[in-house]
Amino acid sequence: MNKFRAAIRGLLIALLIIIHVTPALVKAVFTGIDLPLALRMRRLWARRSLKVLGVMVERQGELPQRGPFLFVGNHRSYLDPIVVLSEIEALPIAKAEVGSWPLIGFGAKATGIMYVKRESKNSRAATLDAMRNTLNGGYSVLVYPEGTTHTESVTREFKKGAYSVAARGGFRVVPMAIEYGDILDAWVGNDTFIPHFVRCFGKKITCVKIAYGAPIVAEDPNFLLSETRKWIDENMVRLRTEFDKGQSSVG
Repeated sequence: MNKFRAAIRGLLIALLIIIHVTPALVKAVFTGIDLPLALRMRRLWARRSLKVLGVMVERQGELPQRGPFLFVGNHRSYLDPIVVLSEIEALPIAKAEVGSWPLIGFGAKATGIMYVKRESKNSRAATLDAMRNTLNGGYSVLVYPEGTTHTESVTREFKKGAYSVAARGGFRVVPMAIEYGDILDAWVGNDTFIPHFVRCFGKKITCVKIAYGAPIVAEDPNFLLSETRKWIDENMVRLRTEFDKGQSSVG
């Protein structure tokens, strides 16, 4: 039953990608890339995809208005940016391999994304330039400064590059913390896309909590990094505790 449910959901996600990406592609072919349209269509796709996948999201905190912002968060799963992008319009930074993933890779390419090869110094530099240009153009950016997913209770070491861009440009940084009811929903190690998709979305419901902090602005990238990381760590622990207490009361 779980495999069947996951298969149906996968087909529906593919259909949603076609429905929501096609308008942006047609517009790009005839009149050029319309980024605002692409971002709106991706937001609709993300919202509807979460419903199809049975993802129940509890949001805490207020979404900031009148960007651009640099959104930074801890990283658990490839589902993380879909949860965020269902609520905001931003261009995410992702590892280059995402482009080859079924379903998600195609939709990401068509609606705006910045890829980085983390092992390449030139690629990292080019991505920071693209991030700076995006923010200067009035569009928000979504980045996961840990650079990898994991199941640890607090964040791993943050990469400093995005914070340097924010500090020099005077852009506001919005910290985010995300946690899943089932820690096995995290995508770590050598787990490949399809088996993980079946395991996670073969079940009826996936519970997610996400919290947004107040925007922070500073000229010192080290201060921005330490303050946002501290906020994210504290809220990761808090969200995990909320899930654990809820499971205990149910039990």
